[in-house]
Amino acid sequence: MKLIPSIVLSLFVIFLYGCANSPGEVESLPDPSLRINPQSEPTPLPEPNESSSPSTSAVEEQIKASEGFPFPRMAFGTESRMMDFEGHSDILGIDKLQLIRHNGLLWHEIESIEGVRNWEAATNLEEKLIRASTNNLSTMLIVRGTPEWAQMVPGSYCGPIKPEKLAAFAQFMIEAVSRYSQAPFNVKIWELGNEPDVDPTLVSAKSMFGCWGNQNDPYYGGQYYADMLKTVYPAIKSVDPEATVLIGGLLLDCDPTRPPEGKDCNPGNFLEGILLNGGGAFFDAVSFHGYAPYFRPNQDISNPLFYDDHHPSWEHRGGVVIGKIDFLREVMSKYNLSKPIYHTEGALLCTEYNPIDCDPPVDEFYESQADYLIRMYLRNWGNRIYGTIWFSFEGPGWRYGSLLDGNQNPKPVYEALKFLLSELVDAELSGNISLDGNLEGYEFTTPEKRIWVVWSPQEVDTVLMVPGDIQAVYNKFGKDIFQPGMDTLVINEPIYIELYP
Repeated sequence: MKLIPSIVLSLFVIFLYGCANSPGEVESLPDPSLRINPQSEPTPLPEPNESSSPSTSAVEEQIKASEGFPFPRMAFGTESRMMDFEGHSDILGIDKLQLIRHNGLLWHEIESIEGVRNWEAATNLEEKLIRASTNNLSTMLIVRGTPEWAQMVPGSYCGPIKPEKLAAFAQFMIEAVSRYSQAPFNVKIWELGNEPDVDPTLVSAKSMFGCWGNQNDPYYGGQYYADMLKTVYPAIKSVDPEATVLIGGLLLDCDPTRPPEGKDCNPGNFLEGILLNGGGAFFDAVSFHGYAPYFRPNQDISNPLFYDDHHPSWEHRGGVVIGKIDFLREVMSKYNLSKPIYHTEGALLCTEYNPIDCDPPVDEFYESQADYLIRMYLRNWGNRIYGTIWFSFEGPGWRYGSLLDGNQNPKPVYEALKFLLSELVDAELSGNISLDGNLEGYEFTTPEKRIWVVWSPQEVDTVLMVPGDIQAVYNKFGKDIFQPGMDTLVINEPIYIELYP
């Protein structure tokens, strides 16, 4: 384990694009210093409160502002390359896994010659969209791929569109939405690009990233992206007023309001550039990406999920996921704007920058990954995120982040998702459970029961007194672990406590 600190220091980079089939981001890691000791005294189970946790002032203010628009039950989702769900009906359906993100519809393949649209080039895509709709899944479809004749940056298919060709893109979207918003495809969510806050010079010409970024612009190209939105958004709505239009999922490598030493956080100004140029009225929701990398606990790292909460670029805001949510809400509040947020890529990854634990992944990684899925989904739900996408469905996945393994069989993380969906299928979120620093949890209600989902953020054994109105206790995979007469529970990984109403 002596190699871990040097590996950690090597991770101070901006972008790591390690898989041609999977978008992603690099989260540079801190010098680890936190170690939490187990709690020796039992913690009584407290009453719930209505606030979301964890949260910061910007999150709280945006949640208050969000009361003006409908807040649905958070949509659970994953990203799929093949959209082939045979044998996985146990997690699918309108009341279970609801969202499938797919990358994507490629403009340059459909309209390689301006004005001539060859929809036969989308035959494979259309088969996938039909499979998703048949399984009662709502597709979040990424649109990208600038044709050569429309490229502002010559040779860059992921780069921005020439100003004089924005109208042509709008016409393409009119036809695409008209075609795919109806049966048998039923696409209602459109994401314009993927990680547009990336400069074209940093990625390959046909990268899956959106690469509308401009390193020489103080708002990193966000203002010009707003010009595109102003042209395309009305076109989409003219065809399908009920369509949801998302900003391409933002990478957000680091916080421009508090940049780490030696890092350029100008890409983080992309959203503000959109809003500064009046783009706030021309999208329905913001989306972002946030991942955590895995390290086994050692003398420096207190727990395998350490690098979510204690990411160096986002620790001051609550972590790599919650911190980005806080930042996005803060930027929007600056412009008196309140929009839904989607977390369109997230997972616990086992990266090549941790060869000790990840070449190949140790068994403990797969257990921690299952823990992280529960924590990520429920924290997002508690912070009023509209939809959360696990990246990805098929295995082996980018940096082993997938729900299925290389043989397309369920991993522990899949089994954890299956029970999470079945347990909370009819549940309403009541609020977070106020616990001390060693425990975190949320309460959900159904007509028949209350459900507490509780875990240790530090992944240390913590004793919890069992309440008298308990019905059942399940581990993260749905195994009943309650024993009659037990008066305490030792909590580390997530558990489900069912209580009488």
